[in-house]
Amino acid sequence: MQHLAGGDTHEKNWYDCCCPNDFICNVLSGCSQAQSNAMDTNSPSIETPSPTPLQSEAPASPEPMDEIYPVSTQEKATQILEWAYEGFVQEVPFRFTQEDLPFQERSILLQNASNEVLSARPELKYAYAPECTEGVDGTVCKISYMPYKLGYPDGKPEGAVEINTLAELVKAADAALSEEEISIVIRDPELVVDDMQRALQLAGYGYILYTLNSDATAIQAFPSDSETIEQSVEKIQEIQSIAKETAATILTDTMDDEEKLKAIYRFIVGNTTYDYRYYQSPDTLPYESRTAFGPLQNGTDICGGFSWAFRVLCEEAGIPCWNVTGTGAGEEHMWNCALLDGEYRYFDTTWDAGRPDESQWRYFGRTEEEISQDHFWGIGQKELIQGLTQS
Repeated sequence: MQHLAGGDTHEKNWYDCCCPNDFICNVLSGCSQAQSNAMDTNSPSIETPSPTPLQSEAPASPEPMDEIYPVSTQEKATQILEWAYEGFVQEVPFRFTQEDLPFQERSILLQNASNEVLSARPELKYAYAPECTEGVDGTVCKISYMPYKLGYPDGKPEGAVEINTLAELVKAADAALSEEEISIVIRDPELVVDDMQRALQLAGYGYILYTLNSDATAIQAFPSDSETIEQSVEKIQEIQSIAKETAATILTDTMDDEEKLKAIYRFIVGNTTYDYRYYQSPDTLPYESRTAFGPLQNGTDICGGFSWAFRVLCEEAGIPCWNVTGTGAGEEHMWNCALLDGEYRYFDTTWDAGRPDESQWRYFGRTEEEISQDHFWGIGQKELIQGLTQS
């Protein structure tokens, strides 16, 4: 994991050695607790340049690729594969001009070309697992495509959960916490693989990690801090039980949503301190300080736990709420987006910790423009939140 300048570089996380998917590796990342005077400046937002689409010199028509394509460089192979992925071509025959190039090296070149396409054009990640074989006339690259883009030509798997939106994807995972694999059918072919992977980071309460399988026909689950899914589910159920008890003491049926959000915010910022072991002795930082257990039971946490606690209490209140990851004060950070008066607003209990008086709150119900003054979105996060809140 890379840390921005000023961030903590000493933390050793579970995903350093066992993260099952690149997208999951930011879920429980390090956090910042900005002091009162640290974020009062209008810092320029950090712009992450969008990858430039590859300039293809291959034919523009998505017709079946029934000719043999000469290739001498990885760049040329990249151009041809980009065109093939756009047209859902299943086999692409190549003739290498370097006739003495071993088959293994040809396969590596084509795999690297595929990786280059998908890095520059992540919306094409519905193409996966290219395999090279030796053909009579050259090297054949066989390509698989996720069936949700093709309309499930083999039919809907029996018992699969239908997914129409990113929010439904998250709900499907959280509705089957004890399952290691959840069969799904994605009904919106416009959903982007990266967005779906990032959405799955928001399921599992920080104890179960979810990812799409290779062809996006199932959600796969991995325990984060336990040896088994069953142990992780037990911890989640304990969080849910504590959240229900807490909600019963701070919320009433007569409250409107704004009053409920204020009660939740007040409880967290008034009863939770930042766990400075994250900086002082990260090896002693308990895993619970990354989850909702911190504010709900231990009274101390880092930003991931603040964010999860706010979200689970919002769930108890019936208020849609999501975690947001990015950076703040020069290091990785997590905050929330929740529905307030018909509009999604932003909340950061970490940076208001120790301020139970709402007149002192600086990060309750901020607009996107306001929160963006000192909170900087992680890669794909803005698009993800837009997709979730429009579902």
